[in-house]
Amino acid sequence: MISQHAQVRALVAKQRPLIRRAFEDAIRQAHASLDYAALLEAIRFNDFNRAVELLRIDATALFPLEEAIRTAMIGGGLAVVAPRGLSGAFGFNGRHPRAERIIAEMGARLVTEMGSPGVEPIRALLLAGQQQGIGTERVARQLAGTINRATGIREGGIMGLDAPRAARSVAVREMLADPARIAEYFKGGKPRYTSTDRRFDAMVRRAIRDGKALPAADVDKIAKAHDARLLKARGKTIAENEAFTAQAQGRREAYTQMRDMPDVEVITKTWQHASAKDPRPDHKRMDGVTVNFDDPFPPMDDGSVLQYPHDPAGGAAHSINCRCTVIYRPKFRKG
Repeated sequence: MISQHAQVRALVAKQRPLIRRAFEDAIRQAHASLDYAALLEAIRFNDFNRAVELLRIDATALFPLEEAIRTAMIGGGLAVVAPRGLSGAFGFNGRHPRAERIIAEMGARLVTEMGSPGVEPIRALLLAGQQQGIGTERVARQLAGTINRATGIREGGIMGLDAPRAARSVAVREMLADPARIAEYFKGGKPRYTSTDRRFDAMVRRAIRDGKALPAADVDKIAKAHDARLLKARGKTIAENEAFTAQAQGRREAYTQMRDMPDVEVITKTWQHASAKDPRPDHKRMDGVTVNFDDPFPPMDDGSVLQYPHDPAGGAAHSINCRCTVIYRPKFRKG
């Protein structure tokens, strides 16, 4: 029988590309449904709150992503099979009220976490547009992107980015447009941000050498490529994290349903740390710790209390780039 650790790896490998494609579909849908004329009007009249609301990605656009994560969660539950010694048939019920509640909470979390690039990056771009007098249309393109002539779909801008990546996008624009700061674009011999497109290095170095800012058109060109890479990196992060989280929630619910069977006396769970390039010290110390099914694992260094690796209660700090898994062991009633 395949080990639980290998089972998790197989589930994540299968669901990760599906979730990533669903994220890309969600962002395309959000761009397609954006009321661009209303955004132009909001910028023209300096209606900041309206601009923030228009750039928010709603649940309708996020539906493809929610469905992909739901499928991954159900897949995690279906992967749990009854161990030897369990009388009667066991099958994961994806329609159990608990499972449905998990899925509903997941959808709400997606809208909260992914709905907006954040207030501050939007404010910064609007303020910069006013100070530089660059025009309503250009500010709108910075926020919401431009139409790809080949596909007819709007792409680019900070729409779809999370707050840290959106702030990074704004920072790149500010550096390139300021002759006093353009040298900050490089840190040592390489660009400051790993998501920067290296094709533009020579262009930026010439501007630094001449003590000039880049022309507005060149700033937009570099920023658009930078934003595309930021969005691609975010899609990769979301796919990895949500695949791990969804299977963990599905497996947790499956063992919860198994525990409800009359001949299961108790289920224990053991934290299994997976080596990584930069392991979290508290996750590494948790390796091998075993507790009863309903008991949380000992608190993490920041006080977070988790029921299992990738428990949403721990937030991104304990989930992103975490490769830990949990091993469940049922014990049956004698006789």
